[in-house]
Amino acid sequence: MGILSSIFGNSKPTPESQYETLRDDGVRAMQMGEAAYAEKCLKAALDIKRELRTVSFLAEVYLRMQNYEQALPLLQEISTSDEDTLEVDLLLAQTQGKLGQYANERETCQRITQQHADEPRALYLMAEADHGLHDDFMAIAHLTQCLTLRSDYEQALFLRANVLKGMSQWNEVLTDAESLVKADAENTDYLLLRAEAYAALSKTDEAIADLKQVQVLNPFCDDAILKLGSIYQQTAQWDKALALYNEAIEQRPDFAAAYKARGAVKNHLKDVAGAAEDLKRSLELDPDKGKSLDGEYTNIENEMNDRYKRMNPYGF
Repeated sequence: MGILSSIFGNSKPTPESQYETLRDDGVRAMQMGEAAYAEKCLKAALDIKRELRTVSFLAEVYLRMQNYEQALPLLQEISTSDEDTLEVDLLLAQTQGKLGQYANERETCQRITQQHADEPRALYLMAEADHGLHDDFMAIAHLTQCLTLRSDYEQALFLRANVLKGMSQWNEVLTDAESLVKADAENTDYLLLRAEAYAALSKTDEAIADLKQVQVLNPFCDDAILKLGSIYQQTAQWDKALALYNEAIEQRPDFAAAYKARGAVKNHLKDVAGAAEDLKRSLELDPDKGKSLDGEYTNIENEMNDRYKRMNPYGF
């Protein structure tokens, strides 16, 4: 009778079989990208039996969903087990960084380096925590140590360059940025960073070349347009700046920052009415920038009024 019941599906599943079915369904759903269903299955499985392997599956689901708050306690649970948890500890530190828990991230990395002193990923995450805690000298030290162990670690190079940028160490920024572009010549973040270093070091032609290359790779990159326009303005190439912003606005009529930048160019070219119109349009598109626009708009409005008064000696 037991065999027949099993064949016709009338047997009562055991908790263990329920657990395994839910766990396996959750893993399959995760692999298929069905994160919400995977979460339900794995949570139900863990309600039946608490097993670290299944906890790790659920943590992975949350990380894929970028739900770091839910992933964090699961990673902490695994990390406190007696097993070798290097990879989980690294994920824990990374997740703490995503949540801005830099002191905890640093503590986790210190624990990792006590057992794995030459682990470059731990040193990178330690530097990330240092930077988050505004301890940039230690960040540079840890990143340099990390890159000594692994010279091709692009994330570490990029972070070090950005920390150095905050310290205005532009020659060192350029050195790291050149290494990054050599590693990946089509990475727009790397090209933008190098362009910024070139510009800071008055290597204007090189900066313009990098920014134009970014535009080729991504015609809708706001930073490339605004930085290129800024260089044109700083070097008194007003016609080029105006043409650049005109084209950007034609392609994207909702590009608030381009209206603001074009307004500044028009103001310099004595098109005060056009400048005021652009600044108003920028404010309409991005009301949160109102405070930064108020002063500029007021100056332009006052200048317009002064001109009208000069044009109208009767003061009407």
